[in-house]
Amino acid sequence: MSEQEQEFFNYISEDIPDVDDTLFQDILDNGIETVEQWEDAYVCSMPTSIGVEAQFVEQLMDDLGYLEEGSMPDFITSHIDWQEVWDCELRHDYFTLESKDQTHFFSRHF
Repeated sequence: MSEQEQEFFNYISEDIPDVDDTLFQDILDNGIETVEQWEDAYVCSMPTSIGVEAQFVEQLMDDLGYLEEGSMPDFITSHIDWQEVWDCELRHDYFTLESKDQTHFFSRHF
């Protein structure tokens, strides 16, 4: 690994402490090769589980303020199929990498 790659690896490890060589190579293979690209692409990591994409979408919508109290009643939000939102709308804008029981989410727009 070059010195520049090692510095980038160390930078990534601030967000993903258990990053290993395989995950690092997957990140590079997806075109994320600089700190600037990392800052634009990396969204979050979540424990891998059934429906992790649905959890991500619901959290993203909440983070963006779409689910703020009073904006939409709970009886509506409790019926949203968050996996369907991922499958139909957001999987084109984000991609995931799995490593060590974690699913890492990245924006394709970096």
